[in-house]
Amino acid sequence: MSGELETAALASGGGWLKWKREHADIPPGTPCANCETPLAGPHCHECGQLAEDFHKSVWKLMVEAVESLLHLDGRLFSTLPGLIRRPGKLTRDYMEGKRASQVAPFRMFLVILLIAFFVGHAAMKAGANHQESTDGDHAASASGRSTNLNTRVIPPGSAAMAEFERDVMADPDLTAAEKQTQLAAARGDWVGFSRNLTADVTAKARANAAEAPKMKDGPDAENLRGFKEWIETRQAAIKDDPERFALIMEIWAHRVAILALPVSALMLTVLFAFNRRFYVFDHVIFSMHSLSFQLLLLIMIMALSVLTPLAWWLLWLAPVHLFLHMKGAYQRSVFGTLARMFVLFTLTTVTFSLLAILWLYLGFNEMAGH
Repeated sequence: MSGELETAALASGGGWLKWKREHADIPPGTPCANCETPLAGPHCHECGQLAEDFHKSVWKLMVEAVESLLHLDGRLFSTLPGLIRRPGKLTRDYMEGKRASQVAPFRMFLVILLIAFFVGHAAMKAGANHQESTDGDHAASASGRSTNLNTRVIPPGSAAMAEFERDVMADPDLTAAEKQTQLAAARGDWVGFSRNLTADVTAKARANAAEAPKMKDGPDAENLRGFKEWIETRQAAIKDDPERFALIMEIWAHRVAILALPVSALMLTVLFAFNRRFYVFDHVIFSMHSLSFQLLLLIMIMALSVLTPLAWWLLWLAPVHLFLHMKGAYQRSVFGTLARMFVLFTLTTVTFSLLAILWLYLGFNEMAGH
């Protein structure tokens, strides 16, 4: 259940580990063992079979295996610099058919996405280790008591987290349970998140139950009872095993993240609906290149944030890169690019908020199988 992304990314990563044979083990002119065509290189030009003698010593096989594993495809070192420095040209080259020198965009996107999850998971573990002294505070939050956030150790690289915590705690529209749920989610503490979410849902379910007797029997009352039962079943499962809920949320985060690609391509299709120069395929390529850079930037920020919280200021590179990428790839004016970026930001805010809600629902709903 949890290995779809990892399997796809590792399979795609294999394309980066290509061993370019410069010669064949079998001399040119020798008949191909498969189709008997005279060989002219390392592969048969008729059937494509490798011209290699597999009767080798164990030592030679080991040497060739290590050499094959460590020989990185040179396309990687030409694609990444282009993605960082000249993203518009990189995308336009691919659209125009200049693809032999580039790593396949989808392969690059999958592998970088997998690395981002690994780095994020490691950062979350590091933050959890720094917060071991506050486990009692998490338990207090789960039982409905307030938590003194000033005693928490802020995870590395979360300078912005302090400001976020102040804003959340000062929000008069949030209940105590809602505040703790948001803070736990922002820290990546999914165990604490599940406990606080359970406390929040419990409070709301009790409030709804108090209102239920006032309603006459009918479709509304029946729907309310069905919803209450749906909530209570999953609520009990989360209370019994919050660690499982945290794992489920992480797994669904992997799956929902993949939806960012088609959603991004769809939004670009809408933005350029009246421009017949570009097709859906072009928008998909742009999306894969753009998301790959954003993920690389996030990976770098999470790694550097261990050393300094100032690393989060690098997030300002995201809109700068998007502007250069969009202007170069679609060859629009400065004003046209900025206008489309504004619309894209609005659409992204709405759609990714819906994806977040979908992620929460899927994770919460799967606890029914406990």
